[in-house]
Amino acid sequence: MASEEDSNEIRCEVFWKNLAVRYWYFVVIFGVIIIGAIIGFILTLDWYVDTSAIGGNGSWTFDQFSMGTAVLWVIFLFLWIVLRVVLPTLAVAGIIIAIIWFAVLPPELKEEIKLRFKEERHHGKKSGGGGACGFLIFIGICIYIYIDGNWLTEFGSLSIRYFIDAWITVVIWGLIIFGIPAVIVGIIWFVRKCGISD
Repeated sequence: MASEEDSNEIRCEVFWKNLAVRYWYFVVIFGVIIIGAIIGFILTLDWYVDTSAIGGNGSWTFDQFSMGTAVLWVIFLFLWIVLRVVLPTLAVAGIIIAIIWFAVLPPELKEEIKLRFKEERHHGKKSGGGGACGFLIFIGICIYIYIDGNWLTEFGSLSIRYFIDAWITVVIWGLIIFGIPAVIVGIIWFVRKCGISD
């Protein structure tokens, strides 16, 4: 039973990989959309910290926030991110998915995709890694603060702008350190796979 599920999972992974190779240009487009969303998120966060009156344009320290102002700060940040990043990203991705589904994919492939989605939903595929990513960012921020000489500085002496800058710096360095090699490996994999399939 377990070996049958494993073989089904392997077949499913091979199907998605072959589909990605066959329509590689759409994979590149979605990659660009994801990169654009990440850049948009960072720029929106940076803009919000500088312009939000609830936080003194980034000058407030943690001890100046109350529960009310902290909740309002987070709610308005969430709303701006939804408005400036999430909705435009979903709109563009939705248009591209509609074009792929209605104009590009042949009917038999659509049926196969529907079948694969049903199988994955039935087997309940789990996705993890979000917690590990958050933990790595936290470690990165700790390293940043230590190198910056503020390891023993009280939170009340450091502004919210300082912590946001630390977070942005760590995320950008993480994207450079891990993202560039991942892109290179992905390109090499695509080139080899396309070469083999041709």
